[in-house]
Amino acid sequence: MRRDLDIRPLRTLVTIVDVGGFRRASKVLSISQPAVSQHIRRLDALIGEPVFRETGPSLKLSAGGEELLRFARQLVRTNDELVTRLSAHRATGRLALGVCETLVGVIPTLLAELKAHVSLVDTSVLAGPGDELTDQLAEGAIDMLLKVGEPRKAADRVIGAIECAWFGETALLDDASLPLAVFAGRTTPLRQLAEETLTCASRPWHVVYQGVGVEDVVGVCRSGVGVSLLFAAAEDRWNLPVVPRGRLPEPARHLPVILAAGARLAPGLAGQAREAVEEAMSDYTCAAPEPGHLARRAS
Repeated sequence: MRRDLDIRPLRTLVTIVDVGGFRRASKVLSISQPAVSQHIRRLDALIGEPVFRETGPSLKLSAGGEELLRFARQLVRTNDELVTRLSAHRATGRLALGVCETLVGVIPTLLAELKAHVSLVDTSVLAGPGDELTDQLAEGAIDMLLKVGEPRKAADRVIGAIECAWFGETALLDDASLPLAVFAGRTTPLRQLAEETLTCASRPWHVVYQGVGVEDVVGVCRSGVGVSLLFAAAEDRWNLPVVPRGRLPEPARHLPVILAAGARLAPGLAGQAREAVEEAMSDYTCAAPEPGHLARRAS
């Protein structure tokens, strides 16, 4: 059976070797260290042996890793040349916007706002995990990215913040261990905040369901199977039961919403798209916390 390669793990391998380590590669690629390690594990599975014989201060490739690296350099170079060429052709005619899985509910409104604000031949929106979309933005596969999380670069624009609230049937709150319906991705900000909030308050919990997107999690929450931490606007958008205040520990912070633009996107086009995104997100977000206080703890 034919298998298609994903360019991102190959780029991660090349970067690790070139910069001399996993941590440095994480910074260069603007992805988390767990994501870097995950990419290498996928390559381990691909070649049937560890890519690296030694990691840490001394990096040593296995025989299979050496062969893989040679092909990886060729493929990454070819990919970048092709993306650059195609991007040049479509720079004035198309916009590809990535939306993290937490915010997929905004896509219909977002498409309408893009049509109203942006003068383009073709506009597309791609939904997926925030870490994967961050990789695609760095590679030039998408032009802009809307996601939830802390800003990583100076160019990341904070357009607001999400106020979070607990949703679920009240009867579930009496369980000795709170059943949580969460996003499958462990690095998803809403999942991390939910688990952190309960753990810090010494409230026992367990994951009863892991959903692939926000509407998946919402469906399980509505069915009465689990309790979820979602953005407060979910009450009106999906008519979810709100957990009465005080029954569960309150989240200690708001989550910033980031809009990041790729290096190849023209400033004028980026400005038009930003107006569309901010308008589409107006029902989701509240005012962003002051700079330096995005993760401010509640007193």
